Amino acid sequence: MAAEGSVRTDAADVVVVGAGPGGSAAAHWLARAGADVVVLERARFPRDKSCGDGITAHSVAILHDMGVRFEDFDGKGARTWGGIIGAPSGGKFQADPPPHSDGARVECWVVPRMSFDERLARAAVSAGAKLREESAFTGMARSNGGWRVGYADGSGARAIDCKLVIGADGAHSGVAKSLGVRESAAGHLGFALRGYYDGVQGLTDNLEIWYYDRATLPGYGWIFPTGGGMANIGIGIYTGELRRSKKTMRELLDEFIEQTPAIAQRCRDARAVGRATGWPLPVSSAQRQTVFDGALLVGDAASLVDPLSGEGIWTALVSGRSAARAAASGDGSRAVLRSHEREWRAEAGGYLSSGRLLKNLAKSARLLDLIVHRAAQNPYYASRAIGYGLGTIDRRRALRSIVLKAIFQPSFFSVRRRDAAQLAAGR
Repeated sequence: MAAEGSVRTDAADVVVVGAGPGGSAAAHWLARAGADVVVLERARFPRDKSCGDGITAHSVAILHDMGVRFEDFDGKGARTWGGIIGAPSGGKFQADPPPHSDGARVECWVVPRMSFDERLARAAVSAGAKLREESAFTGMARSNGGWRVGYADGSGARAIDCKLVIGADGAHSGVAKSLGVRESAAGHLGFALRGYYDGVQGLTDNLEIWYYDRATLPGYGWIFPTGGGMANIGIGIYTGELRRSKKTMRELLDEFIEQTPAIAQRCRDARAVGRATGWPLPVSSAQRQTVFDGALLVGDAASLVDPLSGEGIWTALVSGRSAARAAASGDGSRAVLRSHEREWRAEAGGYLSSGRLLKNLAKSARLLDLIVHRAAQNPYYASRAIGYGLGTIDRRRALRSIVLKAIFQPSFFSVRRRDAAQLAAGR
């Protein structure tokens, strides 16, 4: 380590800013490829992160490749095997997604980020990455064809000279700002608020999604079991609907818990554990630039949140892995690093773009009521609907199915008198 004025400077091949899922995935795969990688994390583990804590099946597959198993969390979480979706009318259905090709059930996890993020950071360290906690990114500047990354820790101002920088520092990314990237406009931004609750009745091994309020669609509320009789309960809503509601996120969360008929009875004796916390959702419709000369953005810093569900863990893992593969070449030119964008788009681009279209369809309470009603009547539809949500079936098929039904089976979207009565009764 060399000294330059009052700033202590050392060197690495790659600096990853942020040790969330995207940053830890990038560091893990880079270290496995033999790179000298340093991860800067502003907090000290264990640290919390506002999130729904849902880890869907396509995320679990990547985590297994990183050597992360559910058993690693020592009971701090829950396995789930299916889902429940509720409609604005009050109707609902429950189903498991179609099984894997070998017949195995599809597994999802709910793990509080207090435990989840630390385990992923340790996976990166086990692969050979150097983790520097309580190290806050302060800026970056070009230096000798690479970057000088500044940060502050308990000993004062420090810096690292590196060839490449990966920004994995969330929705308000300092790396993105240093690269001249503006934060997402209001039309591409949502917000979520969640709390932990003890004593919620009727928890099962299902992830629950409730499109409970016609005025806030395509926003929804969720109940995810976290184990030990606890649940992560929250709401997500787009900026436009939030403004039009003229309510705070806290008021909307309380309404979901206390006034939604299917939920209120189950939560009558529930007790909040800690305070509710919120976070922004920079969705992928912003089309944020993710590749620069000598730098890459991943996860929320790259605005890769799913427009339909608000999920960000899977896209963080996918983009972290693709950033690592691009950076492992050691060539910091933008032309070479474009493989990062090609790879994440090939894996997640169709999922995100179809999510944007499905999100627009989910603004229709009538369509949601009808789809939930049809799924409650037909186990095949129900299973596939859950599969689309959990990432086990290409959701572009859902869009094709809707279009084909509109053309060749328009009666699917008609509501008979008996159906209308059942919808009104919430069945």
